[in-house]
Amino acid sequence: MAAFALAGVDMFPPPQVRRSRWRTDQLRSRRPLAEGSAAAIAAAVTWAVTGWPVAALGVAAATVALPRMLGGRSAQRRLARLEALEAWTRQLADVLTAGRGIEDALLSSADDPPAPIAAEVTALRRRLEYRTPTDAALRAYADDLAHPVGDTIVAALLIASELRGRGLHQVLTALADTVAKQVAMEREIDAERATHRTTAVWVVAALGLYTAFALFNRDYVAPFGTFTGQLTLTVVALLYAATLWWLHRLASPARSFRFLPPSGNRRRG
Repeated sequence: MAAFALAGVDMFPPPQVRRSRWRTDQLRSRRPLAEGSAAAIAAAVTWAVTGWPVAALGVAAATVALPRMLGGRSAQRRLARLEALEAWTRQLADVLTAGRGIEDALLSSADDPPAPIAAEVTALRRRLEYRTPTDAALRAYADDLAHPVGDTIVAALLIASELRGRGLHQVLTALADTVAKQVAMEREIDAERATHRTTAVWVVAALGLYTAFALFNRDYVAPFGTFTGQLTLTVVALLYAATLWWLHRLASPARSFRFLPPSGNRRRG
């Protein structure tokens, strides 16, 4: 797992966006099964080799948690979605330049949407095709994106829909430029956070080397086979887990907060 993390390879890659929804759902439903199977196999092998139940439980938990904690996939997906929002906003601004209405522009933007937000844009078009009011469809789109940048774009579209689209091209172009600057800033921040992920990888590598040493020097680690040794191993495992979780928190992007209320929580009247 440390080698996979250093190479940047995802042990459980996400499904491809262009696959059918049925195939995507199938792959998503199989991911927990694959993780559970890998954890069970790793725990069984560890217990058979060491005879330590605490080690078996720790290896099972690490099999599920470490690929998520060391890969940095969440930061990459966040940047990819920001870039997709920038591209979609520019695409929408270009369509509006041709003099088309907001609803027509939104419908045409779903013909070839950026892959990271393809599902959300497709859902927006489906709502508009089923005669959902434009403002309600846009608010639902913001809920699907669940991102402050998405709220900003939707807020501009909502205001422009009341003003019949006047000046929307300039507003969306300026928003796209702002998002591009935010993407560049996020990349610099993620480069700093990557140092914490590298530290976590070295911690895991050191633990792996010690584990290999223990397997070849059973007399040295024999005290861990007692009840007191298992309690001590539990404390050690929890300390390692806390350290890796802390490094993961340092390497993870801060939680973003939306300013548009969810569409289901808006006051009616």
